[in-house]
Amino acid sequence: MGFMPLLAGIILADKTWLLALLGIAWTGGFLLFSVGEKYLKSRFRVRYRPAVITYATVTAASGLPLLVLAPHILWWAVLYVPLIGYWAYHAWSRDERDLSSRISTIIASVLIVPVATNLAHPTPWFSGDIDPLAWLFAALLGIYFVLTVPYVKTLIRERGETSWLVGSIVAHAISVIAMIVLAVIGWVSWVHVAVWVGVLARAVAMPLSAIKRGKPWRPAVIGPLEVAISIAVFLTLPWAW
Repeated sequence: MGFMPLLAGIILADKTWLLALLGIAWTGGFLLFSVGEKYLKSRFRVRYRPAVITYATVTAASGLPLLVLAPHILWWAVLYVPLIGYWAYHAWSRDERDLSSRISTIIASVLIVPVATNLAHPTPWFSGDIDPLAWLFAALLGIYFVLTVPYVKTLIRERGETSWLVGSIVAHAISVIAMIVLAVIGWVSWVHVAVWVGVLARAVAMPLSAIKRGKPWRPAVIGPLEVAISIAVFLTLPWAW
């Protein structure tokens, strides 16, 4: 799921070998983020240091040449620095599961879609040269990934908490309405809307059924279901828009 934005960006982008460097840098950065969160939270525990050094080296070895060859990509730092800084602050504060922190990392993740399409166009991201479809894809994937945060909380850490359940369902319902509006104006297909109806249905059925059965759903059930839904969201994005 974490690599879907990168894949979408590569598919949409004008093909250039710089995408290979971006893919390596993104992969290294993704892994660095995963272990870096534990490294910061643990106050730099030695056990995490080899992984941090390894992934940081991979990211730098591919990212620095990319910046030299496509210096206009540096303009994305205007967006990425505060997002990553906000995440790092929460990781250091051992509050990495905070909703706003998760949202900041999701925004950083989906922004790779327009970043990838920006590679072949040597202008800043705010110049208006980026394919509008890249921004739309980033928004659609971002909305879906953001909503998975409260949804998963209703199944695990906040299971049985009415406020979280109601908030999650309302947010999903609003998103379905938004998708219907986008379909009416021709920005997404009705098939994509149907997938979102399924996303809403699972946000209602899964936590309510867990409460009714008196025990939580196992990750072995939650995970595959979410993978299947995320693939459906990805495949029904408006590729031919």
